[in-house]
This record gives sequence, structure tokens and C-alpha cells, in this order.
Amino acid sequence: MKPWIGVTLFSLRISDAGSLKDRRQVVRSLIDRMKKHFNASPADLGPDGLWDRADIAVTCAGSNMAEMEQRVQKLCDFMEKNEEDGEFEILDLRHEVFPYGDF
Repeated sequence: MKPWIGVTLFSLRISDAGSLKDRRQVVRSLIDRMKKHFNASPADLGPDGLWDRADIAVTCAGSNMAEMEQRVQKLCDFMEKNEEDGEFEILDLRHEVFPYGDF
């Protein structure tokens, strides 16, 4: 049995960030909640030096494609729901689910 991998990339604009500290606070909160609720591995990819932008990648692994598609969709729903709070705007959202070894 091959494991399945889900990868999601969010590009965000952090509307009220006036400093890197403000940016980190929003991104860290999102990352902590993703880890807790989705058993996933999120990472802040930058961009360095810009406090109003953030790229977050999230990966997860599972035993089948349907499970991964469902987890990725729940993660996207979570981000869209949190976008409504106004801390950030999703500028771009991309995701892919594939079997391990098919990079």
C-alpha cells in the first residue's frame, strides 16, 4: 500500500499587519490551529521582509486518496472561515493530492 500525500499552499495578505511582529502573530496563530485541528505539518514559507504577505504550506499523509482529499478540503474550509474574521485575505490557494513516489 502506498501512502498518499496532501499539499496545500496558501498565499495570504495580512491586512492589519504594521510590522513583522504583527505578521508573525497572525501566522503563528494559524499554524498552531492547523497543527491542533488537522494533524498536519504547516510551514511559514515567507516571503522574508514583507509584513503584509505570508505563504503557508501544509502537508499531511494518509492511507488513501479519498481521505487526503477530504482533509485538504476541510483545511481549505477552515482557512476560508477564518478569512471572514478579517485578519487576512487569501490571495491564492493551490492544493494537490498524490501517492508517495509520484512526485
